[in-house]
Amino acid sequence: MNTFGRILKPALIVWAIAFSVGYFGPIYWAPEANQGPLLGIFVTGPIGFFVGLAWGIYREWRRRAQQQNTPRR
Repeated sequence: MNTFGRILKPALIVWAIAFSVGYFGPIYWAPEANQGPLLGIFVTGPIGFFVGLAWGIYREWRRRAQQQNTPRR
């Protein structure tokens, strides 16, 4: 897998989880609130994507640093 894929994969996974919780959570907990799903669309979805993106960048940075410190034979 290339670098872009290794960075984007956790971003999409965390986005999907955060979006689902923000979208379906208000539907379940407060069905009378007509603007509940907007939480997932505008708040938890984007926050989840950027948190996952930061995690992916950190993991890739750590992986590259570890590869540079490992002597090659």
